Amino acid sequence: MAYAFRVTAKQNIGGKIAKRMSVQVVEQATDKPQTKTILEAFKNQLGIEIKGISIGLSYFNIEKLK
Repeated sequence: MAYAFRVTAKQNIGGKIAKRMSVQVVEQATDKPQTKTILEAFKNQLGIEIKGISIGLSYFNIEKLK
């Protein structure tokens, strides 16, 4: 079963992702999505690619959608 999450940036990231920008991420497990999956969603949905900086899950609010 797939689970959907809304991922919202808590702060500006890499000069490209602005605070409060969000994407939706789908995972096969109920666990929170990984950073790699979140960054892929920003690239696929908004055309924003972040490389060369260290980003963790603490940069994002992750909300499970019903």
